Amino acid sequence: MPKTPKEPTLDTLFDSPVRARILKLFLYGFDRSFDAKKISGKLQINLRILNRELQRLSDIGFIKSRGLARKRVFTANQSFSFYEPLRALVTKTLPVSRKSMLGRILRLGKIKLVLISGIFVNSDNSRADLMIVGDNINQAKLNRFFRNLEAEVGKDLNYAVMTTKEFDYRFGMYDRFVRDLLEFKHEKLINKLRI
Repeated sequence: MPKTPKEPTLDTLFDSPVRARILKLFLYGFDRSFDAKKISGKLQINLRILNRELQRLSDIGFIKSRGLARKRVFTANQSFSFYEPLRALVTKTLPVSRKSMLGRILRLGKIKLVLISGIFVNSDNSRADLMIVGDNINQAKLNRFFRNLEAEVGKDLNYAVMTTKEFDYRFGMYDRFVRDLLEFKHEKLINKLRI
């Protein structure tokens, strides 16, 4: 017989930054199942801490678990009493601070343009969430930046990184991808190219 979930309160939902990351993962990927090891790697959370948080979220009924091929997998419980309001809250709030994100982007190289769209401006019809245009971008730092950003956001991001020369060429050729990003809802955090 399944145990009755504890009464969910705001304290049980929001008292930990780790839990906030887990909530975002399940609310953005509501139809997906995750095992603890995959969540740990994706969100960069220690497995022991993650298991404790998953147990707490399971205790209040936010997530469900089941055995699948010798693994325990977790899915969002869409019948959880606060599921829809939480999903609306998470999708309407900024996934990360623009100031913090911009500071980290500026350390990647000589950045000329940073355009945010998609998840960062609450738009579902964007082809990318982030576009960075610059030169001398350190690839190792770039990979680490996106890995950390995806862990913070709790979702795989669609992004594009281009050199200034490549961007100028694609912009001049009326490249559909670049034009879509510029025509749909977006914000420019840096615009040294004056477009």
